[in-house]
Amino acid sequence: MKRVISLLLLLLIAGANLSPSSLNAASSQDPLNLLGNEEESKDKIPNFKDLSSRWWNQYKELDQAKKFESEFKKFIAKLEDAVNEVDGEKRGELLERIAIIRNLAQEFKKLKYSKRDELDIPKALVLKDTYTIQEYLDINQLRLQVDFLLQQTQEEISRVSDSIRQTSNTLDVLKVSYLNSDAGSVEQLSIVLNWINSQLSKVIEEELLDNLKVREDSLNTEYKSLDETLEEARERISFEPFPDDKRKKLQEQKEELDEDLKQLNLKLSRDISETSIGFTSYEILKLDLALSLLSYHEVLLKLQRADDQDRLALIKQLEEGDKPDLDELRNLIAGSERAIQLAEDEISKAETLARDTLLSSDINLRQQSSEEKKNLQKLSDERRRKAQLILRAMSDVRVTISDNELLLSILKSIEDKQQSGLNRTWDTVKEFTEDAWDSTVKLVNKPLFSINERPITLLPLINLCFIILIGYLVSKLVSFLVHRFEKKHKIKNSSSLYLLHRLIHYLIIFIAAVAGFSALGLNLSNLTLIAGALSVGIGFGLQNLVSNFVSGLTIMFEKTLKVGDYIELEDGTTGQVREIKTRSTRINTNDNIDVIIPNSYMVTNIVTNWTLKESTRRVRIPFGVAYGTDKEIVKKAAIEAANNVQYTLKNIPGKEPDVWLTEFGDNSVNFLLLVWVAHYGVRRPTRISSIYMWELDTAFKKYGIEIPFPQRDVHLNIVNEEDKHSLPLQSVTGESLPLKDDKSKNNDDKK
Repeated sequence: MKRVISLLLLLLIAGANLSPSSLNAASSQDPLNLLGNEEESKDKIPNFKDLSSRWWNQYKELDQAKKFESEFKKFIAKLEDAVNEVDGEKRGELLERIAIIRNLAQEFKKLKYSKRDELDIPKALVLKDTYTIQEYLDINQLRLQVDFLLQQTQEEISRVSDSIRQTSNTLDVLKVSYLNSDAGSVEQLSIVLNWINSQLSKVIEEELLDNLKVREDSLNTEYKSLDETLEEARERISFEPFPDDKRKKLQEQKEELDEDLKQLNLKLSRDISETSIGFTSYEILKLDLALSLLSYHEVLLKLQRADDQDRLALIKQLEEGDKPDLDELRNLIAGSERAIQLAEDEISKAETLARDTLLSSDINLRQQSSEEKKNLQKLSDERRRKAQLILRAMSDVRVTISDNELLLSILKSIEDKQQSGLNRTWDTVKEFTEDAWDSTVKLVNKPLFSINERPITLLPLINLCFIILIGYLVSKLVSFLVHRFEKKHKIKNSSSLYLLHRLIHYLIIFIAAVAGFSALGLNLSNLTLIAGALSVGIGFGLQNLVSNFVSGLTIMFEKTLKVGDYIELEDGTTGQVREIKTRSTRINTNDNIDVIIPNSYMVTNIVTNWTLKESTRRVRIPFGVAYGTDKEIVKKAAIEAANNVQYTLKNIPGKEPDVWLTEFGDNSVNFLLLVWVAHYGVRRPTRISSIYMWELDTAFKKYGIEIPFPQRDVHLNIVNEEDKHSLPLQSVTGESLPLKDDKSKNNDDKK
């Protein structure tokens, strides 16, 4: 590669100032030179050691075959001389390549210089004054023949064009290899021979492509001419009834085919032998059945065409002003369309069967004994022969379908002429609607992607979205009906209705999911795979979500917590339960703050439910009075205060207010007021305590009861002058403080 880049740079730098003589001198050193050097230029023999990508141009421009053969022989001889200088086995391989080059040159000479044979193309017929139905159909068959040849030619053009592109790529690779090879080496000579071989292959394909394009133009012209002839002949048809003898033969063929189909279906209904011979025989029976069905539908098409021809003959015999029965005409058209559609469906099935048979390999032959192998080989050959017969029979049925479509188009044109303006408009709208529907069906049935090797089309996705929408609407409808029932019967915070609502919601979601996956065509029967996938998902991050979901179901089914319950958490948070969802529970505190708590927390931690079974609760209000106060007066005042509160339950045996003396404290005698409060007071614990304390303070003032507060007595010891030496002073910390005399004594000691 570096050699190529350096060479190109040198050529670009030197090219601007080179004279013609210098160019000629440099051309002998240029590996892209046409002839290599001036001496070889006179002989017009390319120097293979300095081969150019333009070496073929001098042979391409020769206009005579003898001249081309003479000039190219010189080049071949030069190649042979170079190859003969090579020693060893490599020389034989190179000589074989030269033989291939010689044959390719002969092939090119035939294509280039030989007189081209006239193309075997059917010619258009001369127009006649009148045509019978059969003559009209013969023209159509001729047109179909030309169309078939045209399609073959176009396919061949496409194939040759692709081959030319591939050969051009090969030449480019060989050019790079040539420039990177050592000059005069055997490797370079081998590359040159491959280069010449590819170049000849390319020019042969180009000549062939030119011939094919000429053939394509001729076929196109002929097809257009036959198409115009067919249109002209349609206006000149003389309609006659279908011959009775031919109809009779068709009926006999139909009856014979009916019997054959019965026999084949009977044979196919028997058990299949598990041996290779038995299975191959069964496949042959299937091919025989497909072949008989094609023949059967071909006969049906011809009988339908006979009915169409009879109807056209009757219509042409009508006098001017008379109109054919439109309903009978439409029924005939519908029957003809149905026969064509059935035949096309059968062709599609037979084509699939035949191609699968031809593409299948006979692997079982290797596993058989010699005698069984011989029998199996015969059956296999018979099977392939039947498949080829099916492909030929399909072509005959397609020709018959084309003939029926021509007569059908004539019937439809007569129907259009007989229709009134309103009916015609209606039929146009109907036809447009049917076409739009067919286009829509094709669109929604087009595969978009695959899941587990199953193609997914647009229709299942639409069904999935529709199912999800239906599930959502049904869930909303159930929610609306539940709330309406609660309002109608004035039910508040019913745990049963809430549980029923949530269960129906989950059930609808589950049914919608199963129906949606079924609409996609996914197989949900293999639950182990689904469980495995779910377990992996849970293990990688869904465990908290699943834990909360299961905890939510546990809470709702156990009914330890219900919507409307007043609860207290371990951290002291209190509030009323508002919702229990799949992942969390929402409580509303007395401060109107919503707290979202995971369901797993409600199951694994201690939660105090103040309204689980009973709606009433006992409240304890502690208080203290001064020593010396009459305890009976205290009890009377406390009970009177409790009765003054509206939340207190009264006149309920066993739940009357009571006062307990609980402790003789440091500063007071401590009592406990026990009061049962109604359900509407349970959810307000702080307010309840405040109200009862308020009333207690009022009652104590009424009866003169003193609420003590802590008191501390300080005792001072007064020391006389004479005792100050005997009683050491202590600091606040409890350490002894030195006296004044002691200080003076210490000072004297220091001196």
